[in-house]
Amino acid sequence: MQSVVLRVAALAWAVLSLLLALHWFVELGMVGFPDGYVTPFARATGPLLHILATACLAQGLYFLCKGLFGKGFGVPGLGLQILIAAVLTVAPVLIVRNCLSPGRAAVPMRR
Repeated sequence: MQSVVLRVAALAWAVLSLLLALHWFVELGMVGFPDGYVTPFARATGPLLHILATACLAQGLYFLCKGLFGKGFGVPGLGLQILIAAVLTVAPVLIVRNCLSPGRAAVPMRR
């Protein structure tokens, strides 16, 4: 029973990672749409976000293979792998995407 739960957890993380990577690649592909203007912040963070989205895609494929074909993995090992994957790929993307560019932080909003 524990093996089934662990396989489902690995597959769930794989699906989440693959969907996040797909979403981020689509979002990065739409930078500059419709007029073609890319902000300096988007230009500066674009390569980093591409690398992190690629890493998220790779970890999604890894956990998919592990969930489908893996043999004998335990709760601490799988939990630690998922935690490391989340810290190395998902958290940095969320931090970089939600940062304000230095020029925008100082400009007050006018109505």
